[in-house]
Amino acid sequence: MLFSLVGAANTAVDFAVYSAGVLLGGAPALANIAAFAVANPFSYVMNSRVTFRRADGPAALSLAGYGKFCAAHLVSLAISTGLVFWLAPVIGPFIAKLSAVAVTLFLNYFASAVLVFGAGEEGPAKKAESP
Repeated sequence: MLFSLVGAANTAVDFAVYSAGVLLGGAPALANIAAFAVANPFSYVMNSRVTFRRADGPAALSLAGYGKFCAAHLVSLAISTGLVFWLAPVIGPFIAKLSAVAVTLFLNYFASAVLVFGAGEEGPAKKAESP
């Protein structure tokens, strides 16, 4: 549920930047990359503070943590940019972007939950069980 709320906010930021880029005459693929550059740091902060909050408080923010988050989401960026590039001329840039969001939604959650905020770290349940 929290991932959905944070995801909706992140998608709004992403889509706003993308839309501005397209409406200002930019290529949809480049607008998608620009949107990622703005929305990804926002997503990292919101996910660490809300979605993957630990029992003892928010997940720590750090440059190393953001680097890990960004690296984990680069696969989604490649997939979404490819989809936007190929679909925009066929179905329009905005439907292409929505299609890319739909395709990468679960990949982004998996990357965040397993590779960034859960891999090798104690989760809320483990912290609660610790003496």
